[in-house]
Amino acid sequence: MSRFIRPLTACSVMLGLIGLIGPARGQNPATPPTQPPQRPAIAVFNMAAVMRDYGKAKYQVYLLNKKREELSKDIIVWRSELAKLQQEYQQQQVTELRDKLGKQMVELSRKIQDREAEVNRILNDEASAIISQLYDEIKTVVDKTAEMNGYHIVFAYPDAVTAEEMKNPMIKELKLKPPAAQPFYVARHVDLTPVLIQTLNAWYPPKDAQGNVVDVSKLPPLGGAVTPTGGTAPAAPPSGQR
Repeated sequence: MSRFIRPLTACSVMLGLIGLIGPARGQNPATPPTQPPQRPAIAVFNMAAVMRDYGKAKYQVYLLNKKREELSKDIIVWRSELAKLQQEYQQQQVTELRDKLGKQMVELSRKIQDREAEVNRILNDEASAIISQLYDEIKTVVDKTAEMNGYHIVFAYPDAVTAEEMKNPMIKELKLKPPAAQPFYVARHVDLTPVLIQTLNAWYPPKDAQGNVVDVSKLPPLGGAVTPTGGTAPAAPPSGQR
């Protein structure tokens, strides 16, 4: 306890000495002007809605799914072969032939597992790189939008996007035990979700390998819509951010 008292006592002594010296020189201590504390301006956005309606994110998910299909062609063929071997194994009565079929099934199963692990590794590496890029782009837009609108704090939260999702008990349960800040009420004028989606799609449109802008409306629908709210969108991305 004395360890904490000593610094406080020394500080009190120093302040007392300053107070004594001031009046002895005939000087009145200056009183700083008092200003009412500024209330922080806070905004939020629905990360689930942004990721769903951000064209580049939607296109990258589409490309990952297409790549998974391409890389999994061999797996589909091998699984078909494995099903046939299993059927033959069940019908085979000769012990030697059953043993042979059993070994083939084991080898094919391991082959499938190895290929699945390789495909997952490739896709996970690509997904990590994509997520990192999407994060940087979203962070840039959030920062610029907050600066333009004078917000001091912007919270990101996951929530239902469609009316059907809002009735989902699993989402309601998630909101009762959130891992981070979870708004239970959001006023329209502080919800930046539509502004961020609009700006992200304008600044970072999805492009194919040839650099052409992709019309994501023609991709398989992922669903989701957002309610339009307030906020001002930044005019142009920072240099070198497109």
